[in-house]
Amino acid sequence: MTTRFRLDAVSLDTTEGTVTYQFPSALTVLAGPVGVGKSTLFELIKYGIGGNGELAPVAVKNVRDVTVQLTLVHERFTLTRSLDPTKKNTIRVVDNITQERLPDHFVKDREPSLNTLLLGALGLPTEMRAAARTTTTTKAGNRITFADIFMFMYIRQAEINRDIASSQSPYREPKRKTVFELLFGLTDSDILQTRSDLAVRNGELDAAVHDHEVVLQFLHDSNTASLDEAVAARAQAAEAEATAAAELDTLRQAVAPVVDRETQTLRDLLGEAERSLAMARQTAIVLAQQQVDYGTERRRVMQDLDRLRRLHDAGERLADFEFMVCPRCMQDIHLRDVPTDHCRLCLQPDPVPAARTSAAEESYEQRQLNDQLVELEEQLTGSAEQLLHVQRAVEHRHALVDQLSATLDERTRDRITPQLQAYSDASQKLAEARSEQEALDRVLFQWDRADDLRLTADQLRNDVQRLRTALELAERQLAERKTEILDELDAEFAETMTAIGVPSVERATINRTSYLPMLNGEIYTKFSPAGGVRTATQLAYWLTLMSVALRRRDTAYPAFLLIDSPRTSLNNSDDLAAALYRRMVTQVDAAQGRLQIIVGDNELPSVYRREYDQLDFTYENPTISTVAHPGPAAVEPLNSPRTDDAE
Repeated sequence: MTTRFRLDAVSLDTTEGTVTYQFPSALTVLAGPVGVGKSTLFELIKYGIGGNGELAPVAVKNVRDVTVQLTLVHERFTLTRSLDPTKKNTIRVVDNITQERLPDHFVKDREPSLNTLLLGALGLPTEMRAAARTTTTTKAGNRITFADIFMFMYIRQAEINRDIASSQSPYREPKRKTVFELLFGLTDSDILQTRSDLAVRNGELDAAVHDHEVVLQFLHDSNTASLDEAVAARAQAAEAEATAAAELDTLRQAVAPVVDRETQTLRDLLGEAERSLAMARQTAIVLAQQQVDYGTERRRVMQDLDRLRRLHDAGERLADFEFMVCPRCMQDIHLRDVPTDHCRLCLQPDPVPAARTSAAEESYEQRQLNDQLVELEEQLTGSAEQLLHVQRAVEHRHALVDQLSATLDERTRDRITPQLQAYSDASQKLAEARSEQEALDRVLFQWDRADDLRLTADQLRNDVQRLRTALELAERQLAERKTEILDELDAEFAETMTAIGVPSVERATINRTSYLPMLNGEIYTKFSPAGGVRTATQLAYWLTLMSVALRRRDTAYPAFLLIDSPRTSLNNSDDLAAALYRRMVTQVDAAQGRLQIIVGDNELPSVYRREYDQLDFTYENPTISTVAHPGPAAVEPLNSPRTDDAE
């Protein structure tokens, strides 16, 4: 039977108070002119049950929480969601039957998931994916969520005259068809899992085939036509390595006796001469650095002597000055009463004898600096002599090293060089043999990998064929039911379109593949680009699905429709609007309480105004009555296309 789904109430906690609406009736119409907030209320309901509702600025600014009371089969929940961006992913849940506060649920990325709660309450599997139906698909498909089910329950104003359940979105199309089949029992979780597994295996098979081709291309470039040929080439390389190693060992043994005692003595002398040369060079470096250091210190001492001489000269020049006025305050001081042997200017004792020190006499500091200067000169001279001696020793030892090297070369050239050349050739052969073995080892590894990839690809082909067979069998078992339901939908849709009186439509059917309306043999979007005909077709389509689901009683289709502003898109067609409302009333009456329809509309057909519950709204009394309406001139309709809903 159809799945029971009812919206019992919705409450908006606003900055100025709480607004609550109850929906006890099977058919409720929210009536009022454009802009009183009907679409805003519907989008808040969608938001309250976890969807990405299109929230109007007035809602974002003034509404703090949305609380929705739902009945889902045997469960009843109160869901509260905040509009605060920092809290919007958390849903407070209360079990209305037990009055128990359940753990908070989350819209996405965390457990427990609201999606799992709602799908489970509807009796639907919570882990389903909708893979594309093409044979080349390699993705498991997107997860089916409650938001995808709700697309079959909520007809938005933005889409009512354009699209059916976002069928024109390539991203949503696989899920739309899968949800249709799921709700009408034309598929199940096993089939969906098989289809997802088949898509994944297709992807793995493509990857394995690609890797196998890459490896085969590498092996083709390596000039090994087969595994046996690679093994044979590896054996030849190993044999070449053994031969080169034996030859190298023989040459090693042949070179040893060539070195006689005199040659060894010359080598010892050469080594000693090279060590002595190195020591002499190091000593020369140290002495050269000493020369630099002594020169630096001499310059410093000479600068200090110059400074002292300048100070002494300045003192001599100023000694005979007799101040008549203070150089600071310019007061007359020549009549100042000053004690004997004191300075007339600063009044400090002045023990300097009248006879000034001659320029020839030196201070203690000057004598010390002159002594240092003499010592440094001696050190510089001695260091320069040592450096010259060491440099001559370096030249001598360098000549000795050259002489000994030339003698050794002359003694060993004719006896050792041929063996060394042969030794070098054998070493090169050994290295080439080992390098070839390493390259062939890589080739053998790739041959093994190619074999593994071939076996993997074969296994994946078998898995793909097995899954494809299982899928075809499962779909054949449902083929009779699918034909039966689609035949019933065809008949019901044709009858509904006739009863409504959609103009220019002579034949109305449901497409057997896309499950979308066909008008006069072509898809409804081509028959009518937009406007009233498409709106009437869409409403007839949803009423058809609902009627068949209610009549069969063996489907999982939720018996609920939330329809936003059909009259707006029907233009001035009063007869068409009246027929649509008449059809809704008839369908609600026939369902005997098993169906709930909530409609938001304006300019209602007067003949049917009191056949249903009606909530009237005006600009003075908008849907969010705690917030003053800015007036019709400031209305911004919500008419953007559907956005991707979160889980």
